[in-house]
Amino acid sequence: MSKSREETVSELEWLATLRSKDLVVPEAVLNREGAFVTDTSTGGGQRYYATLLRWIEGEHLDKRVLKVESIRKMGTLMTQLHEASSDFCPYKGFTRSSWGRESFQRDWEHLQSHYRHFISDEAFELYTTAAAKVASHLERLEPDGSNYGMIHADLHNGNVVFRNDEPYAIDSGRCGFGYHLYDMAQSIMGLLPPQRELFIKGYEQIRKMDENFIPKLECFFIMSIIEAYSFHAEIALETEGLIEEQPYAQAILRAYMNGVPFMFQPLDEIILS
Repeated sequence: MSKSREETVSELEWLATLRSKDLVVPEAVLNREGAFVTDTSTGGGQRYYATLLRWIEGEHLDKRVLKVESIRKMGTLMTQLHEASSDFCPYKGFTRSSWGRESFQRDWEHLQSHYRHFISDEAFELYTTAAAKVASHLERLEPDGSNYGMIHADLHNGNVVFRNDEPYAIDSGRCGFGYHLYDMAQSIMGLLPPQRELFIKGYEQIRKMDENFIPKLECFFIMSIIEAYSFHAEIALETEGLIEEQPYAQAILRAYMNGVPFMFQPLDEIILS
């Protein structure tokens, strides 16, 4: 999806702020006109705003071969990003998405229109009750500097590269304002249950979590699942895979609605419970 010029410039500003805090993140390169953003257009008149970023050397590691310490370091990396953004003061025209109540409502409405590609009407009833519970929780949350701010919002395993056993964040195209626990949910959703706990331990090496954070994190986990299905719902090539995931998704949703912790449970136990 094409972003506006303001959104593109704002992303680069946030990255510059992170670099000023000694974090290694992609750096924009000036074009021939001395600007960081290049305006382009297609034959149909559609405008695009392109940037060139310096490559961060490193390699992607499959979750199946991630070492214990590597996963902990991924959690610590997220804390460093949150800490570096804690005093971020955007300029007046700063424009980035916000990930919360309104964005979730948009994604939920989109999924309602397209779920039949991979979810039965009967199964979708559970999605409906879970979405209502998530929305109610988001209504009650109060953002402050300790739990909310600029976040990467897409720091899954594919957007982390390792060099000399150290992780570095790449691809900040989804960065915006949101809850720190939402950022974490986006990251650990693709990890195996035991790895999620290691990620959180790495996060807590710098910043301690609230005593009652797990139910909140599980809420954002369900939010992230619904968002992901909404995003992929119209991609025909992914329909088969989405159908195959439904037994697990249904088990997660049932656990969430019944108040049963599921974040760190093995997949087969969740499905059979």
